[in-house]
Amino acid sequence: MMVPREKERRRRKRVDVALPIKIEYNRERLAEATVNISTLGTYFESDNEIPIGTALDMVLEIPKPKMQTAEPVHICCSGVVFRCQLTGNRDSKSRFGIGVFFRSFEEGGEESLSQYLDHVISEEKIKGKIFMQKRQEQKRKGGR
Repeated sequence: MMVPREKERRRRKRVDVALPIKIEYNRERLAEATVNISTLGTYFESDNEIPIGTALDMVLEIPKPKMQTAEPVHICCSGVVFRCQLTGNRDSKSRFGIGVFFRSFEEGGEESLSQYLDHVISEEKIKGKIFMQKRQEQKRKGGR
């Protein structure tokens, strides 16, 4: 018997990408990297436990497309923590998974992030098509 798949609840595509992110809250300053991100929010891991409901000021660093200058784009935004859970330990320190909803972006920031994510998604699709074409060629030639 087939079991229906649970419908995806996310309103925006989440992309697994490690982007440098600087975070400020309650006089604390952290430098972390995203685990995944969308235009609605991000998830990162930290040694710091950040309570749910904490307001964050953040600066994301996204790479420029290859044809433009090599300087990365810095996106200033604010958000609020909606998830903080223990994910494990590293070097005898606890690690926490932090989920953040974006609240606001400086002018042009959300558009820059959206364009970057669209670019990453299109690159993933191209790589997937190339992989499938190579796999089909191998099957035709009698390979695995």
